[in-house]
Amino acid sequence: MKKICFVTTIYITYKCFLKQLSQYLYDSGEYQISLICNNEEIIKKDIPSFINYYPVEMKRGVSLSAFKAIKDIKRILEQEQFDIVQYSTPNAAFYTSIAAKKNIPVRLYCQWGIRYMGFHGWKRYLFKYLEKKTCDNSTYIEAESHNIREFSLKEGLYTGERSCVIWNGSASGVDLNKFDVSKKKLWRNKIRRQYQLLNDDVVFAFAGRLTADKGVNELLTAFFNIEKKYHQAKLIIMGKMDNNESLYPELMKKADESENIIFTGNVENVEEYYAASDIFVAPSYREGFGLVVIEAEAMALPAIVSDVPGQVDAIKPNETGLTCIVKNSNSLERAMERMLDDPDLRTQMGTEAARYVEENYEQKKLFKYLKQHRDALISGEQ
Repeated sequence: MKKICFVTTIYITYKCFLKQLSQYLYDSGEYQISLICNNEEIIKKDIPSFINYYPVEMKRGVSLSAFKAIKDIKRILEQEQFDIVQYSTPNAAFYTSIAAKKNIPVRLYCQWGIRYMGFHGWKRYLFKYLEKKTCDNSTYIEAESHNIREFSLKEGLYTGERSCVIWNGSASGVDLNKFDVSKKKLWRNKIRRQYQLLNDDVVFAFAGRLTADKGVNELLTAFFNIEKKYHQAKLIIMGKMDNNESLYPELMKKADESENIIFTGNVENVEEYYAASDIFVAPSYREGFGLVVIEAEAMALPAIVSDVPGQVDAIKPNETGLTCIVKNSNSLERAMERMLDDPDLRTQMGTEAARYVEENYEQKKLFKYLKQHRDALISGEQ
């Protein structure tokens, strides 16, 4: 049995990106699976029985508790002697790359984004240094998208020989049993009835944390201009408030009072909301890969994404979606208006989007490639 340990800062990251991969590896009969992450109440109810779980407190942001976290992770790794340790989220990755350096033969950094990409000045310098250290301490880097890898190579974070992108990118691909486009009409009618949406309403959808770096300020600014001109425009926002201080209070107040904006909070049946929508919008400042984008595309939604690495990897520009200038509400507004004005374009792009995802991001096929890569790393063939 090969022993693999996943390390993430919080459990929701494991649940969204790694839980199904863990099941795939376990079902192969070749892997023993472990998880290190924060101690959270949800884990007792949700974690699969085959997972060996080790709680370690890892606070988000910069904290002196980092020293204790590194010590605790190192103790677990020394005790269990895993064949491979895989880490992803910024703090968990930095801590584990240090803790595992002398004890674990294969240290796989899954680079699901680059935190310093949108930073400037000393903040950019500091977080680039931390990213470089994580990469230096790792034996191999698996970038989530081709543009993220190209950016990293140009920045000197690592070399081409120590890095790759698996298949077409993405951490977990799309489960086409969940995102089943054949059920689109059924789900569309259900959600539209629930929220009293009319047949001629054109619905934009957003899914993610409600925070500035997801482009929420720009999205609301653009939408408020659009609703003045298009009475049929609606906006569904799925996700919870992450950092209220980063959002403009006047925009949030206006959004709360708007009859054309629906806040759902976190939803488990996100595929049904995509089915009820017409256009997906993802104006994020930075992403490792636009997972929510390909999930929306799987439900035949055309997408509008910001022109940053990771985001643009998730669409075929002008075929499955449009790009807008990052942090630019005017550019976003123009893209949204183009979609509103051209229903044939929406239909054409949506049809191509569903086909594109099925051919390039089907989850089980991606998992096969991910397993092969981990097998090769452990055996020394990579």
